Amino acid sequence: MKKRWIIPVTIAVIVVAVFGLYRMRASAGEPEMTMEQARQQAEKQYSATVTEIELDRSGSEPRYEIDLENGETRYDLILNGNTGEVINLKESNIQSTLMPEITDKGEGSADDKQQEDSSETDTKQPADKNTTPPQKQASQAEVKITMDEAIKIATEEVGGSVTDSEFDEEDGLPVYELELQTADDEADVVINAQSGEIITITYDREDD
Repeated sequence: MKKRWIIPVTIAVIVVAVFGLYRMRASAGEPEMTMEQARQQAEKQYSATVTEIELDRSGSEPRYEIDLENGETRYDLILNGNTGEVINLKESNIQSTLMPEITDKGEGSADDKQQEDSSETDTKQPADKNTTPPQKQASQAEVKITMDEAIKIATEEVGGSVTDSEFDEEDGLPVYELELQTADDEADVVINAQSGEIITITYDREDD
């Protein structure tokens, strides 16, 4: 009779041990959702394009911090890395950030405008610098390589998994900046968003 109980008890112990290991892995910061699943969910839910996504393992549960834009609205989103639940969401109007600049230029009397004309040469160059955000947004709309394709290119080149990705510009060229964690080190990969060409790869070797 005792032998009949040995097998069921052994199976139960194994199941409990496997479940315990799974829970330990989850609590250690490994998300059940992949970065691609989190990206797809966010883009579908808010009809916007992900410009940056980062995995945060510092809390009790892993989280994805995601930035999205659709031309009119900017979303700052935090998703639960295990369930996909929205933990926090902030929305801001992209156009409203440009309105103060337009309003400031339209104010003032005729005399003030004459004075501005006399110093137009001195003030023109700083004013041009404020046009960077629209230029950056325009170049993003013209890219030929998606973020997913850039991630695939980077992982095929250096291996590992992407922990952070961001769309940016370097000297007017649209690029994807990716951070990857490999078994031995960390790698920063910059990819041309128009051609898919890898511009730079920088390794951060971990000391033994």
